[in-house]
Amino acid sequence: MKMKHSISRQLIVTLTKVSLVTVLFSCFTGYFVYTLALDFNLITEQELMSDELSFNIVDFLWIAFVTTVGFITSIFLGIRLSRKFISPIQAIAEAAQQISQGKLSVRAQVNAPNSPAELLQLIDDFNAMASQLETSVKNTSMWNAAIAHELRTPVTILQGRLHGIIDGVFEPNTLLFKDLLGQVEQLSLLIEDLRTLSLAENHQLRMQFDVNSLHHIIIQLIEHYQDRFEQAQLRVQANLTEQSCYCDEQRIKQVLTALFENAIRYANPGLIKITCEINNKNWVLKFEDEGPGIAEHHIAYLFDPFYRLEPSRGKNQGGTGLGLSVVHAIISAHQGQIYYEKSKLGGSCFKILLPIAKPNLPSQLNKPEQE
Repeated sequence: MKMKHSISRQLIVTLTKVSLVTVLFSCFTGYFVYTLALDFNLITEQELMSDELSFNIVDFLWIAFVTTVGFITSIFLGIRLSRKFISPIQAIAEAAQQISQGKLSVRAQVNAPNSPAELLQLIDDFNAMASQLETSVKNTSMWNAAIAHELRTPVTILQGRLHGIIDGVFEPNTLLFKDLLGQVEQLSLLIEDLRTLSLAENHQLRMQFDVNSLHHIIIQLIEHYQDRFEQAQLRVQANLTEQSCYCDEQRIKQVLTALFENAIRYANPGLIKITCEINNKNWVLKFEDEGPGIAEHHIAYLFDPFYRLEPSRGKNQGGTGLGLSVVHAIISAHQGQIYYEKSKLGGSCFKILLPIAKPNLPSQLNKPEQE
């Protein structure tokens, strides 16, 4: 691998070479010119040894020759040096022009590996920026399409039911109003999930860190969901540590709520096992069920927004397709990690790691969000 040299170093080396070559060339040509001049009797040794400060034809020939060769050499070295600077800059300019025309896959290519390190680094940074821009535009398009798709169902249902009430097709009653309220709540949930993901993506998800007993939070949520667990024929086994850790209590409740909702919607009837322990200065939570589990080819996309294992899965059961994405965003904001792995119970296991010590976050993120 070739060393990358800085602009200043290349300029110093090049100018030093020019000066050294000029001095050596002047000495050599001076000796050569005066030797020839003596041989052809253009000058005598007495004139050469004279102390008089006068120029003769040999002096003018020598100066003209050295000046011409120096001028040609300077042009050659200048062109060669300028190519090292111009080639990378021109590559960036051409790539920027094509990107401005919508060709986001274009990258700056340079055919001058000996270019200064600063310019090569500039090209790498430019290409990284272009890749980020291309990804951002693709994600924006995907999000716009996905959001429109997710909003269409509840809005269509609301519109149809309300038109039906106005036209007298549906009779207003408590059951119908509950159905309409459910659609509104679904929209509210989707909007809140989108808001959380948007804040996380822009690094604006504000956290309120404090020492919290996660044991207390989990037990509280288990009691809150007990009736729904019984309806889904699920029984919960909790083995929890008393160790507290720094976290945002409301955000952690949001994470656990999403995991509980997923279990109620998708897990087979049977055991839900919740385990908490301390491992290498991390608070570790394992959330396991007895099935059906998740196929291997789905795991890589499990935490992507709007990703569903089946087209109909979640929609028919009230999901937004954002639950695990929100969980991942919140855990990442805690500087923690979340994994999926196969459970020894035969189903899914979501493993969450949170640092026990307070994460080192920018001060502006460690305060309540402004509504």
